[in-house]
Amino acid sequence: MITNFSKIFLVLISFTLFTLFINCGKSVKKAPSELPNKQEKQIDIYSKLDVCGCNKEAIEIIELAREIRDEFETIAELKMQKESVKQIRGLASSYTKLLESCFRRHASKNFIPSECNKLNELDRKRSELFDLGIPLVQGERLKL
Repeated sequence: MITNFSKIFLVLISFTLFTLFINCGKSVKKAPSELPNKQEKQIDIYSKLDVCGCNKEAIEIIELAREIRDEFETIAELKMQKESVKQIRGLASSYTKLLESCFRRHASKNFIPSECNKLNELDRKRSELFDLGIPLVQGERLKL
């Protein structure tokens, strides 16, 4: 048989658990409203480029990265210069954004060589940079 004390104890425990359950539910519901309503939308600066513009921009990014890399005899020397590493990572990030944007917009047209879409030159320059220790296609994840 349950005594009066046991009944009161069970009611108090039930009430405490119920209160905790309600409070936990409220805190979860409040969290999303605390988030900012306006999310920053990234602007795609490459969206207006045609296939030739994409190729030209890609080559320019590779050449800028190559200029920075050529300032150092070894990749180890480059890694010791924080500002140069930051610049290379920024270029790598821009490069992958360019590739994504151009592929989204032009798809397979990017892979058709033309007088202005110099795929061999692009591939050669990218490979040379890769051989120097800078794989731009890794983007923001580039380890230097």
